[in-house]
Amino acid sequence: MRLQTSKAKKEKTLIRKCHQCGQVIESAVESQKCVKCGKSFLPLNYFAKIHDDENYNYDDLFAQSHDIYEEDLIKGIYVLW
Repeated sequence: MRLQTSKAKKEKTLIRKCHQCGQVIESAVESQKCVKCGKSFLPLNYFAKIHDDENYNYDDLFAQSHDIYEEDLIKGIYVLW
């Protein structure tokens, strides 16, 4: 009898540091605002996303962590764990 092992897909955590107050935010989706100071954030690749589709919904521009790649991140502000 052979045992089967299933590899569970781990959900990535997106870690962001607020550039205004320094608060560290961990979530599975891009944050829209800082939880401490309320500073609004733009989604990653904002300009590329709005130029691709003129009829976009702003809330839909924020990606899930599994849709984000290392190349998309801003070094020093984001970490994908």
